[in-house]
Amino acid sequence: MVAVIFLMFAWFCILVQFTLSNKLPLIVNFLLFMAIEIILTNKLTIIGFDLELFRINTNSIPHFLSLILHNDFTVTFVLLTYANVFLTTSKASVRWGISMYTFLFQIFIGSMLRWNNVLNDNGWNFFMESSMILIVMICTLLLGRLFLQMASKEGWIR
Repeated sequence: MVAVIFLMFAWFCILVQFTLSNKLPLIVNFLLFMAIEIILTNKLTIIGFDLELFRINTNSIPHFLSLILHNDFTVTFVLLTYANVFLTTSKASVRWGISMYTFLFQIFIGSMLRWNNVLNDNGWNFFMESSMILIVMICTLLLGRLFLQMASKEGWIR
C-alpha cells in the first residue's frame, strides 16, 4: 500500500510538471534534472549512510521502492516545477506561491515517509529537514539560472 501512495505522489508531480504552460527550454530541464538527481542522491547518502541521522527501512521491498519513488521522481519533479515556474515568471506573487508549494509539499511527503516507516529518524529533526529543503531549493534555482545562461550563451535556445 505504501508504494502505491508514493507512486500516486510521483504521478501527480510529473503531471504538474508536464502541464505547465511556460517551461524552461528542454536542454535546461534535462541538465537541471541530472543536477537535482546528483544533489538528492548525495544528500540521501551523506545524511542517511555517512552521518546516520536517519535509517532507511530496507527490510521491506515496498518501503524501499517508496523511498526510490520519493527521491528519484517526486522530489525531483517538484523541484523541476519550482525552477520552471520561478524562472519563467516575473510576478512576485507567483514566485512566492510556487516557493510555498514546493517547501510545504516536500515537508508533507517527508512526513509521509516517516508516518509509513520508510524512514526512521536517529537525530534528524524538523529544523534539519526544513533547512535541507531550503538549501536544495536555492541550489536548484542557482543551477537553473546557470544552465539557462549557459544555454543562451551557447546558442542552444532559439
